[in-house]
Amino acid sequence: MAKAGFGYPRTANGSINVFAYHRVVRDIAKAEREAMYGIVVSTETFRRNCEMLCRAFDVVSLETARHFLEARRTVARPLAVITFDDGYRDFYDEAFPVLNDLGLPASMFVPTGYIGGDRPLPHDRIFWLLKLAMERAVSISSAVERAGIHDLNCDELLSSGRLLKLTESLVYRKATVRESVITEIERELGGDFDSYPVENQLLDWEQIREMSRKGINFGSHTVNHVVLPLEDESVIRTELEASKIELEKQIGKRVISFAYPNGEYNPQIKAAATRAGYKVAVTTESKTNRSGADLLSLSR
Repeated sequence: MAKAGFGYPRTANGSINVFAYHRVVRDIAKAEREAMYGIVVSTETFRRNCEMLCRAFDVVSLETARHFLEARRTVARPLAVITFDDGYRDFYDEAFPVLNDLGLPASMFVPTGYIGGDRPLPHDRIFWLLKLAMERAVSISSAVERAGIHDLNCDELLSSGRLLKLTESLVYRKATVRESVITEIERELGGDFDSYPVENQLLDWEQIREMSRKGINFGSHTVNHVVLPLEDESVIRTELEASKIELEKQIGKRVISFAYPNGEYNPQIKAAATRAGYKVAVTTESKTNRSGADLLSLSR
């Protein structure tokens, strides 16, 4: 994934460079204490990033970039596409005004099953629960084992401060197992667990419809933010198709773009995305896209 704010890769004319963000926040110090490392950037940094992009690239929509790649057209300057994953609510409050002010297009990929609700995404819930357990020295190994996972020494990882490694190990599970892990750790924490940070909440449908009318492109990020290669074929099909149908119903526009959750995909999933009607999909592979690039596995 392109690390926004840490310098841009060398570019060439005719290249299409896709940049990925998750959250844009006003209080970066608070967010860095409470959120997973690497998914937050301050509003000020995001504005500077966008201004730098304007100087170095022609910033275009993902749909425009798709047309250039399909037509193998030569462009005078390298192109840039701004994308956001997950649909965090702070996009509406912080990033959207910056994009409007600078007149820049962007694409947002949303997990439709979480839009308009108060449940944070699975990785945010797992990270927060593990953070509480680590800070309060609560053992969670038995809770994780009750969920059916026996290949991790969770307490040892937490006591050694390896919070992100343990989070990733629990996120990369089938969705049903992941939800069971969350339920069991919540139960184990008991009175030590109250609620999740409101900063992790996602957009609602009215905000999405408003931004769609004002030029933000919306694509699918599955229904439940599942790690697709870990799921059965029927789950993959439902996640791809149902999210597209719901998003199209809510915004009244055709949806043709998709972002693989956690960047995980394989040839079978690409084929399923094509069957579901997607024309372009983005990964988290950090490369430059050039003429002839695979539209179902664009790098970011």
